[in-house]
Amino acid sequence: MNIRPIILVTFTCSSLSGGYKRLYEILKRGKSYGINYIIITDSKSCENAVNIFPDFMEILDQYKVIKRDVKKDYHSILGFKQLHMIKRIINNALLISRIAKKEDADLIISPSEGTESVLTSYLASLFCSKPWTAIFQPTKRLLQPSYSLDPLNPLNILTHLNCKISASNLSLISKIGLGIDLLTLLKVAEKTNILTVSNSVVEDFGYMNPRINFITITPGNGIELNKFPTELPKNFDYHAVFFARLIPEKGIFDLVGIWKLVVKKIPDAKLAICGISEETEIVEKFLKEVRRYNLSNNIDFLGQQEYATLLNIVANSFLTVYPSYVDSFSLVTLESLACGTPVIAYNIPAIRHNFSTCKSVFRCTIGDKKNMADTVLQLLNYIERKTLAIEAKKFATSYDWDNVVKAEKEAYTQIINLNR
Repeated sequence: MNIRPIILVTFTCSSLSGGYKRLYEILKRGKSYGINYIIITDSKSCENAVNIFPDFMEILDQYKVIKRDVKKDYHSILGFKQLHMIKRIINNALLISRIAKKEDADLIISPSEGTESVLTSYLASLFCSKPWTAIFQPTKRLLQPSYSLDPLNPLNILTHLNCKISASNLSLISKIGLGIDLLTLLKVAEKTNILTVSNSVVEDFGYMNPRINFITITPGNGIELNKFPTELPKNFDYHAVFFARLIPEKGIFDLVGIWKLVVKKIPDAKLAICGISEETEIVEKFLKEVRRYNLSNNIDFLGQQEYATLLNIVANSFLTVYPSYVDSFSLVTLESLACGTPVIAYNIPAIRHNFSTCKSVFRCTIGDKKNMADTVLQLLNYIERKTLAIEAKKFATSYDWDNVVKAEKEAYTQIINLNR
């Protein structure tokens, strides 16, 4: 059965992320599985997407595409910015509703948890009486629960924001704006069944608003198995590798403390750091910490790599160290396993829900650098590393992108049927 969903495609930047990668792979294969997307996008999003995925426009050629370019908002005063956003949301919702009626769309989809995208989809649904949903796969700490708080509400939202490093130093007016944004998202999400790529997201949002209903896409993420090395290395270039976006949420500053403890026991231990630099200041601060602890000979900063080269580095590393605090699924962990490289990670919900059955993923207490360093040392002395590599590759085989697209279509169909 073919379905015709409208999807809002927005690339706000040209840096690769797990969410962008997933959207690209779904669009790439959707047509083959009877998902005839109607894509609403803009010129800047297309430009950013092509910088990440050179064949992006060729993929869009499979579908009906409507481009809508809007003027940039240059207002710096919060009230004017909010009014401009509300106007933009209403205009876009009216446009989408007209397209949904004209094209006889089955469903309206926001592919992310961004408040503007979600609210636009919701209002468009009201205007045209079509079902809607959004795919939640958050990577921002603001969308991680503050476990000591009750479900978020106007009385405790500022306490929640003050617990988050990214918001704690903002002005009161900015915090109020963020609080309104988050509470709006949580309230609007109650109006449908939200899709997500992992039960970890269901768990996290359950703390913030238990009234949201979720449908988990299983499998929610995937890899192209034919792009991964098939042979297991006999020797290793690095004792460990880290590869992810170079931001504090992914634990890059924890790496310095972890590797400092490892080097005390293994003086020549080498750690490779690969990833996309989103903010130069963060990378400079990280490298300063490396020098401060005299680890320049032990930590090789390799930066962003071509994908094939990256996989080769991962495959030729004894293990992956991944002290991330924020993930909805953890594609990094899956890609490492597909390379045959075991993973040591913090026991965040994404790791616990998706990889707890894999014997090649070792979970450590969140934020406990000594626990992670001890686990690294234990694994470096593990004589059956080949067994772990075989287990890792076996686990990864079920996460093929084709299976993800099939599950995605089933989830769309479920939403459509629930609204009939």
